[in-house]
Amino acid sequence: MDYKLELKPFVRKNGVKCKIIQITDIALHTNRKQATPSVAKKIRKAFKNDKPGRIYAPIENTAITDQGEKREFVLGLIKQDPELVKMIQQEESNGYKVLIAVPKGDIPVFVGEDTVQFMNSRNGKRILRGLAKQKDKDKI
Repeated sequence: MDYKLELKPFVRKNGVKCKIIQITDIALHTNRKQATPSVAKKIRKAFKNDKPGRIYAPIENTAITDQGEKREFVLGLIKQDPELVKMIQQEESNGYKVLIAVPKGDIPVFVGEDTVQFMNSRNGKRILRGLAKQKDKDKI
Protein backbone atom coordinates (compact mmCIF):
# COMPACT_ATOMS: atom_id res chain seq x y z
CA MET A 1 0.00 0.00 0.00
CA ASP A 2 1.41 3.37 -1.00
CA TYR A 3 1.16 6.27 1.44
CA LYS A 4 1.68 9.90 0.65
CA LEU A 5 1.95 12.97 2.80
CA GLU A 6 -1.05 15.19 2.14
CA LEU A 7 -0.88 18.87 2.95
CA LYS A 8 -4.46 19.94 3.38
CA PRO A 9 -6.61 21.21 6.25
CA PHE A 10 -8.25 18.60 8.44
CA VAL A 11 -11.95 18.86 9.16
CA ARG A 12 -12.86 17.03 12.35
CA LYS A 13 -15.84 14.70 12.05
CA ASN A 14 -17.74 13.07 14.90
CA GLY A 15 -16.37 9.67 15.79
CA VAL A 16 -12.95 10.20 14.20
CA LYS A 17 -10.12 9.62 16.67
CA CYS A 18 -6.88 11.36 15.81
CA LYS A 19 -3.37 11.76 17.10
CA ILE A 20 -1.60 15.01 16.31
CA ILE A 21 2.12 15.48 15.74
CA GLN A 22 2.49 19.16 16.65
CA ILE A 23 5.49 21.01 15.23
CA THR A 24 6.19 23.81 17.71
CA ASP A 25 9.55 25.33 16.80
CA ILE A 26 13.02 24.91 15.36
CA ALA A 27 15.94 25.31 17.77
CA LEU A 28 19.47 25.87 16.49
CA HIS A 29 22.33 24.37 18.49
CA THR A 30 26.09 24.75 18.34
CA ASN A 31 26.76 21.47 20.14
CA ARG A 32 26.80 18.49 17.85
CA LYS A 33 23.62 16.73 18.83
CA GLN A 34 23.37 13.17 17.64
CA ALA A 35 20.71 12.90 14.94
CA THR A 36 17.56 11.11 16.01
CA PRO A 37 17.91 7.65 14.43
CA SER A 38 14.17 6.95 14.31
CA VAL A 39 11.61 9.75 14.27
CA ALA A 40 8.83 7.16 14.45
CA LYS A 41 10.27 5.68 17.66
CA LYS A 42 10.37 9.14 19.28
CA ILE A 43 6.79 9.85 18.18
CA ARG A 44 5.58 6.48 19.50
CA LYS A 45 7.27 7.20 22.83
CA ALA A 46 5.67 10.67 23.00
CA PHE A 47 2.23 9.20 22.24
CA LYS A 48 2.71 6.45 24.83
CA ASN A 49 3.92 8.80 27.60
CA ASP A 50 1.58 11.61 26.51
CA LYS A 51 4.53 14.01 26.73
CA PRO A 52 6.19 16.15 24.06
CA GLY A 53 9.51 15.19 22.58
CA ARG A 54 12.18 16.67 20.31
CA ILE A 55 13.97 15.30 17.29
CA TYR A 56 17.48 16.29 16.26
CA ALA A 57 18.89 16.50 12.76
CA PRO A 58 21.83 18.30 11.21
CA ILE A 59 21.08 21.19 8.88
CA GLU A 60 23.28 22.40 6.11
CA ASN A 61 24.87 25.81 5.98
CA THR A 62 22.00 27.22 3.98
CA ALA A 63 19.59 29.91 5.04
CA ILE A 64 15.99 28.97 5.67
CA THR A 65 14.33 32.29 5.04
CA ASP A 66 10.65 31.87 4.42
CA GLN A 67 7.78 29.90 5.90
CA GLY A 68 7.59 27.46 2.99
CA GLU A 69 11.25 26.49 3.35
CA LYS A 70 10.81 25.95 7.11
CA ARG A 71 7.83 23.69 6.57
CA GLU A 72 9.62 21.76 3.83
CA PHE A 73 12.65 21.33 6.13
CA VAL A 74 10.54 20.03 9.03
CA LEU A 75 8.41 17.76 6.86
CA GLY A 76 11.57 16.51 5.15
CA LEU A 77 12.95 15.41 8.53
CA ILE A 78 9.77 13.50 9.21
CA LYS A 79 9.55 11.88 5.77
CA GLN A 80 13.15 10.58 5.91
CA ASP A 81 12.23 7.88 8.41
CA PRO A 82 10.85 4.72 6.74
CA GLU A 83 9.55 3.51 10.10
CA LEU A 84 7.19 6.52 10.22
CA VAL A 85 5.00 5.14 7.42
CA LYS A 86 4.75 1.83 9.27
CA MET A 87 3.83 3.66 12.49
CA ILE A 88 1.13 5.68 10.70
CA GLN A 89 -0.27 2.51 9.11
CA GLN A 90 -0.33 0.82 12.52
CA GLU A 91 -2.12 3.79 14.15
CA GLU A 92 -4.66 3.88 11.31
CA SER A 93 -5.30 0.15 11.70
CA ASN A 94 -5.96 0.90 15.39
CA GLY A 95 -8.58 3.45 14.32
CA TYR A 96 -6.60 6.70 14.68
CA LYS A 97 -5.98 9.37 12.05
CA VAL A 98 -2.43 10.76 12.37
CA LEU A 99 -2.12 14.49 11.68
CA ILE A 100 0.93 16.73 11.42
CA ALA A 101 0.16 20.24 12.66
CA VAL A 102 2.32 23.30 12.12
CA PRO A 103 1.71 26.71 13.70
CA LYS A 104 -0.38 29.17 11.75
CA GLY A 105 1.74 31.91 10.32
CA ASP A 106 5.38 31.13 10.95
CA ILE A 107 7.34 28.31 12.59
CA PRO A 108 9.41 30.04 15.28
CA VAL A 109 13.18 29.59 15.09
CA PHE A 110 15.13 29.93 18.34
CA VAL A 111 18.75 29.54 19.31
CA GLY A 112 19.42 26.81 21.82
CA GLU A 113 20.78 27.52 25.28
CA ASP A 114 24.14 26.05 24.26
CA THR A 115 24.33 28.54 21.39
CA VAL A 116 23.70 31.48 23.74
CA GLN A 117 26.41 30.20 26.09
CA PHE A 118 28.85 29.83 23.19
CA MET A 119 28.17 33.34 21.88
CA ASN A 120 28.82 34.73 25.37
CA SER A 121 32.11 32.82 25.61
CA ARG A 122 35.49 34.16 24.57
CA ASN A 123 35.50 32.26 21.26
CA GLY A 124 31.94 33.31 20.50
CA LYS A 125 32.80 36.97 21.08
CA ARG A 126 35.78 36.60 18.72
CA ILE A 127 33.50 35.29 16.02
CA LEU A 128 31.06 38.17 16.56
CA ARG A 129 33.88 40.72 16.33
CA GLY A 130 35.12 39.08 13.12
CA LEU A 131 31.63 39.22 11.64
CA ALA A 132 31.30 42.89 12.60
CA LYS A 133 34.66 43.68 10.92
CA GLN A 134 33.59 41.83 7.80
CA LYS A 135 30.31 43.74 7.75
CA ASP A 136 32.22 47.06 8.04
CA LYS A 137 34.49 46.08 5.14
CA ASP A 138 31.47 45.21 3.02
CA LYS A 139 30.00 48.69 3.57
CA ILE A 140 33.06 50.36 2.04
